Order: sequence, then structure tokens, then C-alpha cells
Amino acid sequence: MVATPVNTSGERTDIIYGVENIIDFAIQSLLLVQYTFDVCTDSNGPSVILSSEKIKNAYYGLRKKGVKVRCVSDITDYNLSYCKQVMEFAELRHLDGVKGGFGISDGTTYAATSVNIGEKPITQLIYSNVKALVEQQQYMFDTLWNKGIPAKQRIKEIEENLKREFIETIRDTDETTSLISKVLSSAIDEILMIFSHAETLKQYEKLGMLNIVSKKAGNGVIVRILVGTDGPNNAIDPEWLTGVPQIELRYLNKAIQTKLTTIVTDRELSLVIEEKGTEDAMGLGLATYSNSDSTVLSYASIFENQWAQSTSKSPEYQTDLLNHGR
Repeated sequence: MVATPVNTSGERTDIIYGVENIIDFAIQSLLLVQYTFDVCTDSNGPSVILSSEKIKNAYYGLRKKGVKVRCVSDITDYNLSYCKQVMEFAELRHLDGVKGGFGISDGTTYAATSVNIGEKPITQLIYSNVKALVEQQQYMFDTLWNKGIPAKQRIKEIEENLKREFIETIRDTDETTSLISKVLSSAIDEILMIFSHAETLKQYEKLGMLNIVSKKAGNGVIVRILVGTDGPNNAIDPEWLTGVPQIELRYLNKAIQTKLTTIVTDRELSLVIEEKGTEDAMGLGLATYSNSDSTVLSYASIFENQWAQSTSKSPEYQTDLLNHGR
């Protein structure tokens, strides 16, 4: 017996088997949607939707009724034409590596399928109107939707062979530490670094990050480091710079007010890390990682402006000159 997606006073979960049964069930479900329909599907999903004339027409029927249809899928070069058709009746977003598929109707019913294989029809579908389950899946869809990128942007990337731009926020300290190493290690031509004050630089040295910088400089990468300072007691012991002419260290005459560490590599990647804790026990806070041209070049511009106002002499050296009247 085929389950039918009718409104009932009780909650239930059913499994529907067979291609024809699933198509009939899907069409009935779509006809009942009044306000919203959210669907998440893998890269084969768009072709599966469009392979059935009845289901395709049901989707176009949603648009005619004014139903808001949102779709998350993995847009690739081989399913591009199908995705463009889906955009005729749905707002589409791209997310890498989506597996399987599920849909939520009016926030009250949920249906899920297994992984699609090519354009082969689906042979099994799970349906439920259990409130707790539907709410859980709605939350999952909204999370995926918020992570997805607009289909037009993804299509432009594919058709014009553009790089994928991203801005990511990292909260986990271990992940941030690993990312610092990854970003520094990726440098081929240039590394720009801004530390809010000298103690921060010392903390990064303890983490071993400056060893990576030294090795990169030894391989010909130009490294420029800018340090904000607030007095002679914060002067840096630059022993690790010895014998590495590709590294240039400069100081500002005062501490940088924003407690941030900024790293830019090859003007292609930027990593900005919030400094937490005290000067004696510096910690890594929220980090922002990006390859967006506007973001990266903005941080590079900030570096250059501050570099132009910097000096190659530490505050301690300048203070000594002043005390001795030189």
C-alpha cells in the first residue's frame, strides 16, 4: 500500500518503495505545498528531477502558485544545464559534496532519499510528519542554505574558470594554529605580518611559527614583519633573524590599538587572528581566513600604509639615542 501525503491528526513515518509509487507520492506531495518547499540534493538530483516530466511540471506548478522553492545542490560542469533549468522554478545555491537528498514541505513534512546514481530513478523514499524530526531537518537545511553560495556565482566560476572566493571564520584554537602553519607554508613570493606588539611576536615564536617563516625566507620568500610597540621594555630580541636577509623587521612608535595579528601571503590569502589573554599568556581568539581579492588587498594596503610610517630601529634603540643626546 502506498502512503499518501495527506494532512492527518496523527504523526507518522512511512517508507515508500518502487519508482512509480515514489513518483506518484512526490507529485501528490508537491500539489499539497502551499507556502514553502526546501530541497537539498546531490549533483545528480537536478537531472533526476527533470527526467520525470510529471515531477518537473509539478515543480513549475509550485512557481505558478507563488510557493517559495529553495534548492541546495552540488553544481558541477556536467550538471550545469540541468541546474540552469532548476533556476527557472527555484532559488538555487551551491554546496560542495552534498550527498543524498531530502525535502521539507511548509515546514511540516519531510521526505528523504538515498544517494542518486547518475540519472537512475530513486527506488526508496522515507516520509515523515513527526514534528521533532521535521524541525531537526529544517534546521539542517537552513544551515546548509546559509553555507551555500548563489548559483549564479558558482556558474560564473565554472564558465569563466574563476577561483572560488571564500571568507571563513574559525573559532577552534587548534584549527587556527594549523591554519597559520598552512597559510605561511603556502607562500611562494611574499609574507606580510603585522603584530600588535612585541610580546605577540614572541608568543608566535614560541609556537614555532617563525621557524616556518625563516625557512621560507631561506628559500627566497620576501618576508616583512611590522610590530607595534609601546615602550623600550617590549623590544624584540631578533636572534632568529640573523643570517636571513630576506626578512625585514620594522616597528611602529606605539602599540597598535586593535589586538589583531594579520598575515598576508602572496597577496592571495589573508589570515587575521584575534589576540586573547594577557601579554604573558597570549592566546588565539576568533580568526578570519579569506582569499577574496577585496579582503586580501585591503589588508595588504593596511600593511603598506603602516609600513611607510614605521622605523627599522626598536623603541629601545631610539630611547638610548635620546638619553645619550645622539
